[in-house]
Amino acid sequence: MKQARRQERMMLDMGRYLEKWFGRVPIAVQLGDFLQLRPTAKRLQHDAPRATDTVAPPASDEEELADDEAAQQTSNAAELGRMLIRASGNWEKALDVAKTKDRIHLKPTHYAYAQHLEALEDVEGALTHYEFSGTYRTESPRLLCSMGMTEELGNYVEKSDDSHLHRWYAQFLESKADLDGAAREYTKANDWLSLCRVACFNEDLDRAQKICEDSQDQAACYHLARHLEAAGHFKEAMHYFQLAGRSSHAIRLAQENQYDGDLMSLALSSDPSGMAQAAKYYEQKGQPSKAVILYQKSGQQKRALELCFSARLFDALRKISDELNAESDPTILAKCAEFFMQHEQHDKAVHLLSISKQFDRAVQLCAEHDVQITEDMAERMTPEKNSMEPSHRAEILQEIGKLCRKQGSFQLACKKFTQAGDKLKAMKSLLNSNDTEKIIFFAGTARQPEIYILAGNYLQSLDWHNDPEIMKNIIQFYSKAKAFDKLAAFYDACAQVEIDEYRDYDKAGGALKEALKYMTKAAGEGDERVISLQSRITLVDQFANVRQMAKTEPDQMVAVCERMVDLPDIESAVRMGDIFAQLVEYYGEMNDYNSAHRTVERMRQRGIVLTPYLDRSLLETIYRAVGQPLPEDEGEQRPAPPDEMEEEIPEED
Repeated sequence: MKQARRQERMMLDMGRYLEKWFGRVPIAVQLGDFLQLRPTAKRLQHDAPRATDTVAPPASDEEELADDEAAQQTSNAAELGRMLIRASGNWEKALDVAKTKDRIHLKPTHYAYAQHLEALEDVEGALTHYEFSGTYRTESPRLLCSMGMTEELGNYVEKSDDSHLHRWYAQFLESKADLDGAAREYTKANDWLSLCRVACFNEDLDRAQKICEDSQDQAACYHLARHLEAAGHFKEAMHYFQLAGRSSHAIRLAQENQYDGDLMSLALSSDPSGMAQAAKYYEQKGQPSKAVILYQKSGQQKRALELCFSARLFDALRKISDELNAESDPTILAKCAEFFMQHEQHDKAVHLLSISKQFDRAVQLCAEHDVQITEDMAERMTPEKNSMEPSHRAEILQEIGKLCRKQGSFQLACKKFTQAGDKLKAMKSLLNSNDTEKIIFFAGTARQPEIYILAGNYLQSLDWHNDPEIMKNIIQFYSKAKAFDKLAAFYDACAQVEIDEYRDYDKAGGALKEALKYMTKAAGEGDERVISLQSRITLVDQFANVRQMAKTEPDQMVAVCERMVDLPDIESAVRMGDIFAQLVEYYGEMNDYNSAHRTVERMRQRGIVLTPYLDRSLLETIYRAVGQPLPEDEGEQRPAPPDEMEEEIPEED
């Protein structure tokens, strides 16, 4: 009687729950009928008449069950349908419903079915459904153990590839003191920590070390390190602490046992806190150089510098100062700069003053102590635009440029003068570098008459008559500067080269005409230089015509030449030697060697050296024809006296 009432109360509670949350009172009524709780079902129908109106009383229990299944499927009550089917004992149907319409409860259904099979002692079926439910890692071993099927348990685990099962079985074997079997299973589970723990328990340290070295498992290495430390093997423990990534423990052991040789390498591979810990140890041990390195690497730059100051570690301080930048603590920068100045390390002081933006003081220090300014140093001492008044910035750049020019860094000086806006000084500095390509480029970009003239003057000092490009640039620069007097002088020089080197009076006349054109623009028609050029052009043209007359009017040519050699200012336009050479060559062609000989002797009487004007073969022919020996001092180039040669040799070296 009490049992029936308890069941009735349970059904009432379930019915109310279903009605409240799911509106499933008809299902509760049918469930009550199925469980033969007719009074309860009637009470539920009375409590919810609208819900039960739609359900016709089944003719029999089987018909009720069939109707209930159809109702659950049509009303999407898959969960309650599955529960109802399970309650009927039709597990295959329950699994099918869960698989197709209620997959969220598929694994719980497998689990419930496995428990059902376990109660029926169907071990194979229970194991299968425990696997389907995903609970086999704990439930399968429990089932086999509870039934005393240890051999089957071993076979079951052996067939599985699941590492959790192998680990569980290893722990089971270890609890049974089967350490070899446990080690085998731990290996299959890749549980290196447990494997190392078993080896340490057996005091098989060689095997434990091999496990750690092969696996590089940090947990295993840490366990072995603690075991070795407890056994007093500190060196080995330090090694395995490091492999485990626990450098702080390795550093602690090194300090406790005074392994100073190993401590430095351990600290450098540690984190900042480990480095700082080791640095403090070295500082206390009186090894400041190592402490400075570790403080610096751990980020405690200020402490590293303080130690450098107190221990006077110049090299370490220089290295640290190289890593300082504009974002460093201004106090540190100032202190370092002051320290370097006190110890006459002026280049480092300049570097620190520059990055701390104390530009005036940095430049002053360079000037006072003749600090060699490199390109990097000059750039650091250059203030950024808009960082100060433009006039002040220009003054600093001017001072840097002067120092660079004084030190022979002409291109760097040019750059600083240019940044200061003084292109004229920049050009003058660049000229001292003798870098023709840069001089031409700078002059072309500067666009200032004075700079064009400076560039033209410099190019004239080069071998311009053998380099057409340089000659072109000279003319171009003087033209852009409208320096007509310079152009006139250049064309005059061109004419002289044509005369001296090539005896080409036709080209010389053309060059002199260009010189006259520009001199007229520069000085005017009545200027003495213009008149002088006009006179020279007349003489040059006259002699150029004479050389052409030799073939057509030889007598006239001879007369003109004889007249020209007597002109007082002939050397200003035509070389006397060229006039005499013209006569000698003509007489030689005519085989009039007596006249040729007389003309040569006239040249010698006037002090004219023969070899620049006459070929040796011609002279030998002339003197042989008149029966006289060739003068030794005129037939070939006179060698320099011995003392002059001795002076020239060192100059060539």
